Amino acid sequence: ILHERGTTFARRMGIAARFLGSFGSTLAARVRRGPRLPSWSLFFETSIEFLRRTARVASGRPPLEQRAIWAELKPPPSPSAKEVRRTPVDAGGVRGEWVEPREGHSGAVVLFLHGGSFIYGSLVSHGEMIERIALASGARVLALDYRLAPEHVFPTAIDDVVTAYGWLRAQAVAPAKVVLAGDSAGGNLAVTALLRLRERGEPMPAGSVPICPWVDLTRTGGSLVAHERYDWGFVDDFPRWAETYAPGVDHRGPLVSPLFADLAGLCPLSVLYGEREMLFDQVTDFVARAKAAGVDVTAEVYPDMVHNWLTLPRFTPQAGRAYERIGAFVRRVTGT
Repeated sequence: ILHERGTTFARRMGIAARFLGSFGSTLAARVRRGPRLPSWSLFFETSIEFLRRTARVASGRPPLEQRAIWAELKPPPSPSAKEVRRTPVDAGGVRGEWVEPREGHSGAVVLFLHGGSFIYGSLVSHGEMIERIALASGARVLALDYRLAPEHVFPTAIDDVVTAYGWLRAQAVAPAKVVLAGDSAGGNLAVTALLRLRERGEPMPAGSVPICPWVDLTRTGGSLVAHERYDWGFVDDFPRWAETYAPGVDHRGPLVSPLFADLAGLCPLSVLYGEREMLFDQVTDFVARAKAAGVDVTAEVYPDMVHNWLTLPRFTPQAGRAYERIGAFVRRVTGT
């Protein structure tokens, strides 16, 4: 017990040291050259540096160690937490949580899929994002705790999403009232689940919101390299994550990398991503392919923003604007 307590204390001290180091180096750099990008506040830039240092600690380690490192970052209580009600749920055998505004909901449902490279992330790490989507849209959010790699590899996560969607239908929730949403790896799942539904001839949901979606697991160059200096990930990790998620599988397959899929017949999409994120060019290519396939696509690029800037709503007004756009899209496609 004493050893465990000592290890926990050491980890917390490590996190504190990383944050203080991030703040100090960011402050010093801003004194010399100003903000790294024009719209970055001091605390937004510090947060990006802190995430980058954490990603460096996790980089190259075994998947379960990476998961543990990211899980140690306990987000502070969010102002939105008091405005929602959270209830555990079994969605057809898939664990999840209902998150709904305390003042009532519209009847629409957002099926939300968290990011984390298919190997980490949780309903805790994405708690504030989930809460803010519920409040912005007025909808209930079914936040899915889908199974992660390496214990559960492709296509398990997609199967979990499709199962939860079927469970919603069995609860008399009409597809026209459902929106699939997710960030990063969850954005991938928000699209690949649509492809699986189309394969099976099942009705599409009203819409989908891929946020900074990782849509090309084969990509190695372009903005993945050029934007690394702004973003908080590292190029070398992407092939490792891809192989952990889909070992021995062709990563150009449409259910692994939906960039290469025939996208015709999908429901309306609202795609949000950052101008400076490492996934910038692949998301841009995906939007172009979806439009060429006749899909109703609304794409918004946020100036100066990096991957998943929505997780830092207290440090940049662009996060608030993104949640407003998500809420407006959900209300429009569901008629609520």
